[in-house]
Amino acid sequence: MGLLNYITATSLDEDYAHVSAHRGTGPSRPGRPGTVALVVLAVFGILVATAAVQTSRNADESASQRSSLVTQVNERRSTLAREQDQAVDLQRSIDALRDSNLDATTKGRAARARLERLGVATGAVPVQGGGIKVVVDDAPGAQSDKERVHGQDLQRLVNALWLVGAEAVSVNGHRLTSLSAIRDAGQAITVNFKSLRAPYTVLAVGDRKTMGAKLLDTTGGQTWVTLQSSFGLQFDVTTEESMKLPAASPASLRYAHQPERAIGR
Repeated sequence: MGLLNYITATSLDEDYAHVSAHRGTGPSRPGRPGTVALVVLAVFGILVATAAVQTSRNADESASQRSSLVTQVNERRSTLAREQDQAVDLQRSIDALRDSNLDATTKGRAARARLERLGVATGAVPVQGGGIKVVVDDAPGAQSDKERVHGQDLQRLVNALWLVGAEAVSVNGHRLTSLSAIRDAGQAITVNFKSLRAPYTVLAVGDRKTMGAKLLDTTGGQTWVTLQSSFGLQFDVTTEESMKLPAASPASLRYAHQPERAIGR
């Protein structure tokens, strides 16, 4: 056993010596991993700082551009308001000149009366007179669509009012014409492309003594009676001695032609 121990001890010593000598003469090992990590963190920090600076610059530029756009929008709105006021003033001047010239002759006065009748029918002029007021609204605490007023419900009511002889109709202050549209728009209803919310006040100028009773005899009126009794929608009809309806927004000129009598002059 002594010889075996000697051989083992001697063999280990020689192995350690060989490894030690190899370390001394061989190439050096790379640096510790901690050094590489520090370099990576430094580079990452530089990248983050650069990105932060660039983001700050972009934010400043975006804020400046947004402020400039807001200023331009406000300026355009002011310009549009001034031009609309000028258009109204010019239209008043035109109407005054037209009426003055028409009043000078008998035929002119007849033409003016006809223009006024057409203006009422087309919504081109304001209207004042007696009639009925109809106020409709969602059911109290409405939860389902059946308990809310929809565009088609308002359409039926307006059509019924025209049917019973209304000369002019408005919804929440918006005059209706043959070009008016009543549509659903989410939780609201659009009239003449303007978003309106309940309650909806519908004014109809006409014979106030008969329109209310006639309305309830129409299909549209009966529909609203059913909506009121079955789903709780509010439907209130009252007579009014005097109401004033505004003129509709001016319509765009679609076409024009020269009078036949003027041809060849």
